[in-house]
Amino acid sequence: MSSHQFTTQTEFVRLCDNEPLTLACSALADFLWSDFVRESRPAVKYLIDHYNIRQLSRFGKEVFDRLYNADEVNWLVTEDAYEDYFRRMCDGETSALPQGYKPENGIWHAIMTDLSNAAAWRDLLQHCVGDQFNSGNNAVSILNKLAEVIEEAISNQSFDVELLTNAADQLQQLREEFKRAQAAGDRAAADKARQKGKQLNQAISEAIQQASEALRPQANKIVDQTLQESKDQNEQMSTLAGTTAGAGSKTADLKQKKELAQRLANNKALRQLAKKLGALKQTWVERKRAKKNKANYDCIVGAKFSDDLTRAFPIETALAGTEQGRALFALKFAHKTLLTKDYTATAKHLDKGPVVMYVDVSGSMSGERELWSKAITLVITEQALKENRTVYINLFDTRIDKSIQLKPGAADISTLLDFVAEWTLGGGTSFNAVVGHALEKGCKDPRADILMITDGYADLTDAFCSRLNTFKQTTGTQWSTVCVETDVPDICYKFSDEVFSVNLYNTENTIDAIQRCFR
Repeated sequence: MSSHQFTTQTEFVRLCDNEPLTLACSALADFLWSDFVRESRPAVKYLIDHYNIRQLSRFGKEVFDRLYNADEVNWLVTEDAYEDYFRRMCDGETSALPQGYKPENGIWHAIMTDLSNAAAWRDLLQHCVGDQFNSGNNAVSILNKLAEVIEEAISNQSFDVELLTNAADQLQQLREEFKRAQAAGDRAAADKARQKGKQLNQAISEAIQQASEALRPQANKIVDQTLQESKDQNEQMSTLAGTTAGAGSKTADLKQKKELAQRLANNKALRQLAKKLGALKQTWVERKRAKKNKANYDCIVGAKFSDDLTRAFPIETALAGTEQGRALFALKFAHKTLLTKDYTATAKHLDKGPVVMYVDVSGSMSGERELWSKAITLVITEQALKENRTVYINLFDTRIDKSIQLKPGAADISTLLDFVAEWTLGGGTSFNAVVGHALEKGCKDPRADILMITDGYADLTDAFCSRLNTFKQTTGTQWSTVCVETDVPDICYKFSDEVFSVNLYNTENTIDAIQRCFR
């Protein structure tokens, strides 16, 4: 048993072209894994024992291939052949090595088999197939969890680092000694090298059996946790960034997804917002479905150049399958010149104007009210942008504190999240500040829908009230006021076209009220 001291370090995944462990990666998977690593720079916990357990990086690429291609991979040794061989070895039977099997890679075959036998593995494959981000993220997640399990096994002296990860050079040396002895006609030396090889192979097999007893029970846990974490992350990212198809454009590139995933991992408040946002969005869609048709893909109307692999024509993806075409495929992908399918949508939403929001950020909007107002602002913004509507968000207490403009097709989710994350409370409430801003500096589009969200009572001068009503009559602008967890002040009826008091715990009625604020 190896007794070397070891340490750990976390660093970006290494890109290396070392020999296959359990499978020969496809050209497409090889390219997409490298692209994922360079673009996302994921971190992995590496184990070091005089020299690195070098195979971790290669193993990650092979796990990515399995996830991306739903196990339609080129195994060096079929899983059935390996399991049969390993069973015979455990039973003490003599068995020839399966074709393509190298004893020095035996532990990685064993781990792959344990992953395959995990109850949630098939679900994880379905979750990842054809998705570069999910496949890459989950391959890295499995690597990190596996590194922790291996580290614990080393501490418990049930994982022999030397035999299981560093015996390749020794075995290769014995193979070369055997070949040289045979070539020289030295039978005794050949027999000696063969015997040493058998002994080393037996020692490796015994070490694999011992390590497998420690690692196998953890495989189910690793896959279960990876799948659940990925589903939770995807749901949170979907609620924050939006992933509904319809406009025919790419929703978020790999780097944006990775940045959003990291923000969710590091920000508890953002995760709480995502949870609240998810519930509101689900209700929004359910209540809206009966009112109007959603934009969706109608038919393929042509072709366009992009880097969207999900819409690429088969002739383009076939390039990645050959050595000659791989470089061309990589170039076209990098320059977004892959020939992809172009779709058209059934609705264009050309008759609607901007959405203008004034959101109360006074001190009384703390707690659940703050969380709700942030979530409903994100919901409204996403829905408006899908309908090709420009969005203006203005925060107010006794004055207009901060503002942001988001245009359809050019909206940056990071900018919006930064705006929401920096949203702080304080001060009193002034309707005069809101109306004054709307009249003097606000959007003047006659098709605009203006929504004010507040929980407070405030005065509005007769002059401002009269000017606002005149402005609405002459421009056709609609003004709605939503009062959060409070009765509607009488003053709001004097200048609002629609007024609502919402109970945050009655989500359906709340969404119905918000939807009635927009044409």
